[in-house]
Amino acid sequence: MSIADFIKKSPFKTFAKGELLLQEGDCPKKLFAVQDGFVKVTALDDSGSESMLWIAGRYDMVPTELLFSPQGAVRFFYTAYTDVAVYEIDKAEFLDFAKNDHSLMSEIAYSMSSHYDDLLGRVCSIEQTVVRDKIMHTLYNLAKRFSAEDSVDLFSLGLKLTHQDIADMVGATRETASIELQKLRRKRLIIYNRSKLIVHTERLAPFVAGAPA
Repeated sequence: MSIADFIKKSPFKTFAKGELLLQEGDCPKKLFAVQDGFVKVTALDDSGSESMLWIAGRYDMVPTELLFSPQGAVRFFYTAYTDVAVYEIDKAEFLDFAKNDHSLMSEIAYSMSSHYDDLLGRVCSIEQTVVRDKIMHTLYNLAKRFSAEDSVDLFSLGLKLTHQDIADMVGATRETASIELQKLRRKRLIIYNRSKLIVHTERLAPFVAGAPA
């Protein structure tokens, strides 16, 4: 049995955009496998400012970090970025089943390795010293993660990122993010308006050396 086969036996649940799935301090006994839509993972600093750390999409499991961890408490906030449909997976049952199925455990290892690679991409994005570079890396990584096309419309995938969303992802003000997005648009590296956000990954590639191919 594959991970997908196991997950599809789990209860199905939906959350409306903006609804909280999990918050910091929760000790969940269940995990969520995203069937449709997106979940944003955020952290709050002492001043209450929000940072968007990651976006979970279809087939992602959250909170992934608690699957094998002895730590029971969630450290971040998991919120429906769009209307989202998930499978609610019993963690203990899932792990018991996986222990007796080597192929399933290998599939889990592959999935977590991909998740780790994606998180390293996020780290690479936010460690850039210039805001424009942070934005280029972030948009490039999102586009490559959710599509194999050379030009990816994130809006059509359901990722209708606002200027504020992008600012939160790169640790910049909304005004600075807006200015840098305009510069990227003038260079024809992206197309961004109220109806679309097209990321030209083949054009961005030379500017994001070291990002996932």
